[in-house]
This record gives sequence, C-alpha cells and structure tokens, in this order.
Amino acid sequence: MKRRHLIQSALVLAVLAAGTASAQQYPSKPVKLIVPFAAGGANDLNGRSLQIPLGKALGGNVIVENMPGASTKIAVDYLLKSAPDGHTLLLAGHGALMSYYYSGIFDNKFWENMVILGQTGRMPWVAIESKADAPYANWAELVAYAKKNPGKLSVGGPAPGGMMNLTVIETARNAGIDVTYIPFKGGGPSGAALLGGHVAYRVAQASEVYPNVRAGKTRMLAVGYPSRMPELPDVPTFTELGIMFEVPVFGFDVWAPGGLPQPIAARITKAIEESVKDPDYIRASKALVYDPVFTGPDKLKDSMRYMDREVGPKMQAAFPPEPKK
Repeated sequence: MKRRHLIQSALVLAVLAAGTASAQQYPSKPVKLIVPFAAGGANDLNGRSLQIPLGKALGGNVIVENMPGASTKIAVDYLLKSAPDGHTLLLAGHGALMSYYYSGIFDNKFWENMVILGQTGRMPWVAIESKADAPYANWAELVAYAKKNPGKLSVGGPAPGGMMNLTVIETARNAGIDVTYIPFKGGGPSGAALLGGHVAYRVAQASEVYPNVRAGKTRMLAVGYPSRMPELPDVPTFTELGIMFEVPVFGFDVWAPGGLPQPIAARITKAIEESVKDPDYIRASKALVYDPVFTGPDKLKDSMRYMDREVGPKMQAAFPPEPKK
C-alpha cells in the first residue's frame, strides 16, 4: 500500500513538472487569436488592439485571424479542434457565445469544453443607431415612423439568434412595431449597410456605433446599459425610454480549448491582465468607448452561471427550436 502511494505521488509530481516545463517553453510558436466576426467590428478592433501588448506579455507573437460565419460556429469549432497548448485562442464575449446556444444555433453547451482565461474590458452591449439624415431623430420618432410604415423597416445586426437579434425582437414588441431583422457577419458589414441606406437602423455594440456618431454620420438613439454613457450623455438608456428589456454588461473574453495545462492557463491570464494596462491598449480602447478593466476567470464563471440561470431561459423562449422534419 505504501509503495502504491509513493508511485501515485511520483506520477502527480511528474505531471506537475511536465506542466511547469511546458509553461516555461510557451509560446514556442506564434499564438493565433481567433475573432469570430468580420473585420471592422468591435470584436475585431479589440483583437487588433490586444495583439501587440498580449504578444509582449507572453514573450512571443500574436496573430489575429478572422473566422466569421454561422453565428460563431466556425470559429468555435476551430478552437475546439485545436491542440490545448495555448497557441490557439478565441476572443469573444461569453454572453454572446452562450446566447447562440440559447437561440438554437448550437446543440450543446460547447463552452463546457473550453477554458475561459480573462476579460479585456467592458462596455454597453447593445446600442440602436440610425443615419444622421434619417426621418427620425430619436427612438420615439422612429417608433412613430415605423407605425406609419408597418413592415417596411429593416434592422441590421450580427448573426441571427443571440442578444442582438433578441434586442430587436424585444424592443419592437415593446414599441408595438413590425420590423425585419437582417443579419450580417459582424459590425463592420452591418455598419456599411446602414451608411449605404440598405437598412433603416441597426443594433450594434456601442464601440461600433460611437465612431460614426462622433463623425456626424449617424445618431445613437438608445443604449442598453445601466446608465448613460459619459461619451454621449444625451443618449437615453432603454430604461429611460420605457423599454423593459435588461441587457447584460458586455466584454470580450479570451478562451482556450479544454484540457489546457493549468500553468499555461495561469500564464495567459496574467498576460491578459498585463495587456489591459498597456498605454496603447488603453488609448485604443477608450477611443472605442471600451473600458479596459481586467476580469479574471472566477468572476467570469459567476457571470456565466447567471447567464445560464436568468438570460438563457428568456432567449430559449424567444427562439424556440424548429420542428424536426
């Protein structure tokens, strides 16, 4: 019995030593940071801002690669099939990823096979944006216009399902208007569609909307956030407008495939925390109204449990599964 105990202890020590050694050698090649949406959107811009400081903190090179399509399934599947060695990471908010499961895009809780390593900041998840020359200057006027033109307004947003799609459903229902949701592969394409006059308005992350508003090209009609944004203090919140729909606060998270050795996970988490303190990263984030505040894995897991308990059921009710043929 004593000999067996000694052998087991030796095996545990050997595994720990191997993990520590791999962490010391990591990264041994460029780290791929996958963005599950098209270039030009908030997720992509945050990845580009994080790329250099994260590489410095890790002591290697980080390459950002966009893998848009299928409501993040392409990117998630790629991550899940990657080696759990820290050289393939995914940048995406847990709320966004989980919402695609609740809305029927994924058929399993895939995040249970992933490791969440840290969050790079936070911001309002959803804002409503229209062109500056649209025939409505605020939400009330948009609602009145939609009621005079029932079924004629199209709304741009990211992939079908998820929080943005749910926001369109809930805000339209709340206002008593009939609109059509037009999905795009990210904030960049939906923004181009809005500016080109191909959709009447769009839902997008505040960081995607803010540059257009600042340039005088668009208006932000409302923001789904507990308080008004300091950068745009005249923009009312959903609650102020009587829109009874609570949107969680949002941030971009770094993920790895399940099975990542703990020493490497700890090293990446520490590198993320260092990266958000980088002066260039802070400047780039502030320009996108993204608050560069680090959140660690434990608090993010608490948030994920809240999503699973409170938000998930509402979303599943809004996006019931299609009957099997």
